[in-house]
Amino acid sequence: MNKNKKVGIIGGVGPQSTNFIYEKIIEYSQYKYHAKDNSDYPRIVIESVPVPDFISNKINIEIAKKMLIDAVKELSNAGATRLCIGSNTVHILLQDLMNQTDVPFISMIDLVAKECVSSGFKKVGILGTPTLISSGLYSQALTKNNIESILPTDRQLHIVEKIIRHVIAGSNDDENKKEYIETLNDLFNKGADSVILGCTELPLAMNYEALGNRTINSDAILAKGIVDYYYTY
Repeated sequence: MNKNKKVGIIGGVGPQSTNFIYEKIIEYSQYKYHAKDNSDYPRIVIESVPVPDFISNKINIEIAKKMLIDAVKELSNAGATRLCIGSNTVHILLQDLMNQTDVPFISMIDLVAKECVSSGFKKVGILGTPTLISSGLYSQALTKNNIESILPTDRQLHIVEKIIRHVIAGSNDDENKKEYIETLNDLFNKGADSVILGCTELPLAMNYEALGNRTINSDAILAKGIVDYYYTY
């Protein structure tokens, strides 16, 4: 562990998932690296940015990008030695944000793709915001690793968007949860070895424990990547 390391997290997109990622950082620090005392845990700086969302369209993306660039500068000036984004969709702006700093980024997209490779998956379903799915970020990352992508239909994407927005609002979405589960099952029936929960709200939408490794929790994988960087690299 290098005490000079500091990880800056661009969060707030949305705030519930940022909180969940931080909880996972604590959890992984405890069971993987045996953190016990305050001084054992990673040094983390979180910039929670209340950006206008671009879940399903990019009308507000320039406003959001300016706010996110400001966050990158704030975290860089705060002494971060690595930066990361606690949102899958915001990764469509990753290159724009990287251009604003010399501090390297930990990419959630790359970490999830590596998890798929290490798990030996050949076909992987992808769920996320309409903006993320249309960007092809995950499909491209999987293709580079010879993994086939299975995408949701437009109707299924609409269901997923409703689930995401209810998590951000802090409300239950039992009405759409049945259709969301049907969407997961449809991807499995189409041959998916596992499904990427490619929006940081989706891991909070329901309990996936019964599915085991058939879902890939992007929040947890980012948290693990942060912890591994802090303790081992």
